Amino acid sequence: YQATGDKKYKTILEKRILPGLEQYWDGERLPACYQSYPVKYGQHGRYYDDNIWIALDYCDYYRLTKKADYLKKAIALYEYIYSGWSDELGGGIFWCEQQKEAKHTCSNAPSTVLGVKLYRLTKDKKYLDKAKETYAWTRKHLCDPDDFLYWDNINLKGSVSKEKYAYNSGQMMQSAALLYQLTKNPDYLKDAQSIAKECYNYFFTDFTTDTGESLKMLKQGNIWFTAVMLRGFIELYQLDQNKTFIDAFNQCLSYAWDNARDENGLFSTDLTGNNNNEKKWLLTQAAMVEMYSRLAAIQSVSY
Repeated sequence: YQATGDKKYKTILEKRILPGLEQYWDGERLPACYQSYPVKYGQHGRYYDDNIWIALDYCDYYRLTKKADYLKKAIALYEYIYSGWSDELGGGIFWCEQQKEAKHTCSNAPSTVLGVKLYRLTKDKKYLDKAKETYAWTRKHLCDPDDFLYWDNINLKGSVSKEKYAYNSGQMMQSAALLYQLTKNPDYLKDAQSIAKECYNYFFTDFTTDTGESLKMLKQGNIWFTAVMLRGFIELYQLDQNKTFIDAFNQCLSYAWDNARDENGLFSTDLTGNNNNEKKWLLTQAAMVEMYSRLAAIQSVSY
């Protein structure tokens, strides 16, 4: 809907997707939020990061529609998310309400993005202040100082799980870019550019097509993580107009469209098309739609 302005997508969102989402709304346990399974099946786990992704979408949808209910929902989710902040390890948000054992980049980095978005929409400084604090905590505890990429989590004993996922570093890149836009603190821009460079080195690989063309190809992995990483690259591109990374996404995804889909038009997680997944994940297809839409939107505006 954002990329096209076509109201048919708005209708799908409001008549089908959002009513479906409400099947997960748990208003019995406070603060209220979305749980991991529909509430008709009883109470299930409630994950802070699950609610962050939804709150981010509500912010964006409010910006498009100006319907107060969407901003109200984003704020309600923000209150739930920060109920997961604690003093252990000097701050930070847990991953799961029912498993308060570790604090993850995926629950803190996007919370920074959310805080900035809410500040922009409300002008309430508390959101910006907390965004800065969350960013600083995540950078201190979960950034690999050797390459500026982000580890997955730190447990309450101080042990770090050092897996590196595209969405974690991508959200810190987006956080840094957003904070620079608001504060003009050059350290944030430097952070964003450093993360972008290392994401490019780590999550892409050199690839030669059958026709001899050389391009940067996204490594096989969780495509939704890649789509979230793209949000960071786009936020940075709006600041420095460096086309290197956007060009890489464009070339990779153009190639994938022609080479990584099956007879039903569904994508494999290997965007070279060399390894076809027998089973296709809905989230992979949704992530590809998001990436094509976001790239189309920036090209139609400024690229």
